[in-house]
Amino acid sequence: MAGEFTFHQILFDSFTLGRFTSFTEDGCPDGYMQIQEASRPQVGGSWCGTSWGPSIYYSETKSITLIIRLLHLSKEQNNYNFDFRMAYKVLRREYATVRYGGTPPSERPFFKLRPVPYPVNTSRGEDTNIARPTKTPEYYLGDLISGTYCSRIFSDCDRKKCRLQSPNFPGVYPRNLTCYYAVRQHEVPQGKHALIVVKQPNGQLVSIRSQKALYATNQQERGNSGRELKFWQQCDEVQDYVTVYDGYTTRDPVILRFCGGGVSVPEAISSGPELLVEFTTSPFGTFLQPATSLSLHGFQLEIEVRFVDQQSPTYAKNKRACEFWIRGTGRGILEHPQHSLPPNTTCLYHMQGIDTSGPSGRNIIYRRQFSAPRFRVWFSVLKFYVTNALNPHLPEDEYCGSHLNIWDGPMRISPGCSDIFCDKDRSVQMSRATSPQSVIVGRPPTNATLVARFCRERAPRTCEHALLRKSRACARTESFLSKGDSLTLELKLTQGTALKPVFFKALYEFVDLHQDGEPWGRGPCSRRFASRSFPEAPSDPPVTFSSPRDVFLYGRGGNRNISCTYRFEANPGEAVRLKIWSVRSGGRLCRSVHSAHSPWYRCGGEITAAVRVFDRPWKDSGPGVLRDCLCSDVLDYEFTSSSTVAELKFDVINMTAVDDFRSFGFEASVEFVRVESGCEGTHRVHGPSGELLLYSSIMGMDRCDQRPWLIDPSPGRYLYMKIEGSVIKEPNLDNFTLLNNITVAPDLRHMCRTQNRIAVYTGGLAPIYICPQPPHRQEEQSVEIFSDGWVKEVDPLARHVLAPAPSPDHFDLDWPRSLSVELIAVESGSYFITWLELSRRQPSEHGGVFALSGDCHYRCPSIDACISSALWCDGISQCPDGEDERLTQCSSFMNAPFHYITGFIAFVGCIAFVVVAATRSCRRRHSALQQRLKSFSSDTAIFDEKEVIC
Repeated sequence: MAGEFTFHQILFDSFTLGRFTSFTEDGCPDGYMQIQEASRPQVGGSWCGTSWGPSIYYSETKSITLIIRLLHLSKEQNNYNFDFRMAYKVLRREYATVRYGGTPPSERPFFKLRPVPYPVNTSRGEDTNIARPTKTPEYYLGDLISGTYCSRIFSDCDRKKCRLQSPNFPGVYPRNLTCYYAVRQHEVPQGKHALIVVKQPNGQLVSIRSQKALYATNQQERGNSGRELKFWQQCDEVQDYVTVYDGYTTRDPVILRFCGGGVSVPEAISSGPELLVEFTTSPFGTFLQPATSLSLHGFQLEIEVRFVDQQSPTYAKNKRACEFWIRGTGRGILEHPQHSLPPNTTCLYHMQGIDTSGPSGRNIIYRRQFSAPRFRVWFSVLKFYVTNALNPHLPEDEYCGSHLNIWDGPMRISPGCSDIFCDKDRSVQMSRATSPQSVIVGRPPTNATLVARFCRERAPRTCEHALLRKSRACARTESFLSKGDSLTLELKLTQGTALKPVFFKALYEFVDLHQDGEPWGRGPCSRRFASRSFPEAPSDPPVTFSSPRDVFLYGRGGNRNISCTYRFEANPGEAVRLKIWSVRSGGRLCRSVHSAHSPWYRCGGEITAAVRVFDRPWKDSGPGVLRDCLCSDVLDYEFTSSSTVAELKFDVINMTAVDDFRSFGFEASVEFVRVESGCEGTHRVHGPSGELLLYSSIMGMDRCDQRPWLIDPSPGRYLYMKIEGSVIKEPNLDNFTLLNNITVAPDLRHMCRTQNRIAVYTGGLAPIYICPQPPHRQEEQSVEIFSDGWVKEVDPLARHVLAPAPSPDHFDLDWPRSLSVELIAVESGSYFITWLELSRRQPSEHGGVFALSGDCHYRCPSIDACISSALWCDGISQCPDGEDERLTQCSSFMNAPFHYITGFIAFVGCIAFVVVAATRSCRRRHSALQQRLKSFSSDTAIFDEKEVIC
């Protein structure tokens, strides 16, 4: 039949041609029918037997030929074996939307709509595009390979609507046929890897004969109306099936084989940019089929292209070995392979912590010699489940059939390559492999221990809450931590993942335990750097170090606070030089700004995360002298100590569950440099009290004279310091200053008559700056300073940062009570400082309300403190109000015992009583004499009154 139109539709209303006996061997002994397409090779397939229902054949070309051969005609009248009724029709291509896609003609407009002459009201959400029907694009059916009947090539289906169809779809397909559909993705974005997906979510477009029976043999087959998809060996009955290969040849692994129809075809995904689909039919066939409601024959499959990261363990680079090497120092997400895997496949994920950055140039003198591995693998399973692609509610065929094993240790020796697949070292082994099972690693070595097994029926330890967008980190009880630097994941599959998909998602992280320097003291991250150079030899080169990278020291590892102390000890004649960069404060609003009263940096804003540099002129005695506080980067920051010991403290508090060393940390280097000469004297004083003179001269001062002074109290005592002047504070910084990174200190000269400042270091996070006054000034204004812990509780942040020095041989759990003072000189001046040792009153034995009313013989009431007995009544006022030099305190009589004073008072009282009595008696006698003299006459001689002695 020839025609000028696209193709033909042939309807076999009834068909009888001999007997049908087999699909594979001599199935049509009495005769057969063959259909030949123009310009297509002859395939030789035959139809025979009897069919009462209609069967439709759609040609692929414009011309077809039907060949009918009857070899044996039945002699019996009632048993005729040759009869058929056929109808045909010529169709245009545009009507074949099932095969070619596009918009059916009935949906196309017969005339072009004119523009609306009046404005359309769109305020109520009316659709203005209602007269603009969208045209469905036509299918891309591939390019026919020359000389073949139905083999086709598909390329770059990410931009096309590709469809794989059986020959003559949607009509009956030819017999004795093998078609190959080669799909290849040529254009792949940079850094991506292409995966080809074959699927059909609409089960009505798939109907491949899967059983020999010409009728429904049981009630189940009648009930499902032929809607059943069969796989693998189930398709050998008729040998009509579709095979999907993970590659471009039939030598590649088979990931899916199916037949039947009526239900959706699960996704079959290749591991690379190439995929091959093979459609095979048996040599003989019949139009008679079991009862079915499907009117279509053959299949139509959709093609999709997906892209994954090229350097990611989401696909197997070698089709015959699912094996990955994940090595490094970072962390990541590990998921199931994004492509289909054949049955009886084992995937191995070798995770090993190793520094792949190469030589860093650091001085290995200070690197810790690890007897244990430097890295440990932290692994958390977020989810694991096995499902059924056709019916997720169906149970597994066997208990823990497909499962995931976690091994603590290596399964085999690392091949020593940096690629996550490491194929080159196994090229010889892979070339000899003929099946996935031939390259599966055997039992693990003795140093690998099975720690967990996950399957559909059991999940020993998971961390599901980490799947949420904002969730805390996985706890140690929800995850696994390897004992060494290696951990192996073994995914064993009994069935292919196209039918029984396995889904898992996990977090892995290589925990870096390395810390620069040597262990020092109690802290988990306190380190020590000591100069190892000799006087004659040149100085050591700078040593680079950084904050710890152990995630378990940070918030994500379970710690809210971290405090690290780095101690630097130079040899005599050397000083410590520090350079600091890459300061990270976790996005907190804090900036490193210049101090308004000193040449140092201070932290402005939220100072809960900072790097602080301390000078220690007296090594382990007294509080460290805080020099700089950094919470943001400072360009070309450099610090040189004034002594042989310096310290750097890295402290963070109130970390969240997402904070780690990427959020908080620093990079630095230390160098021990030679100085001209050391300073004589310790600039350290002590005693129950004293006076210190600080002075500066415009003629210049020696470096040693500018060192701070340490006032060291006796054990168990505090210090009270008095300085003439007033406290001057650092200005508060507003958000505008912090956000715009304004680091210049404001001009505060109007607040003090001198540019000199006295800095007192009490052990807090910032010194107390004092605007000093010269001695003997009329307006007397003084500043009183106590050791920290005397009059108030210590700031919790200061206690966290300035914990006692973790000396390896001495742990002083008491808070430091020393004070250090320093003159920051800009101009000439001299100032006096006085100090006084204090002690608390001893608790009373009675306790209760009067617990502090115990004995304190030498007490300054104004500050409620006891002072040394040597200072009491020594002629110099030590107490703030001079209570120690008052007459009531210093008189010997007032200090006599009580019973002596009582006796003396009684004796004095007796003497006074006798004197008073004698005086009164004498006065009475004198009065009587005067009375007698008045009684004599005037002639009587008058005696001189002075002569009367009484």
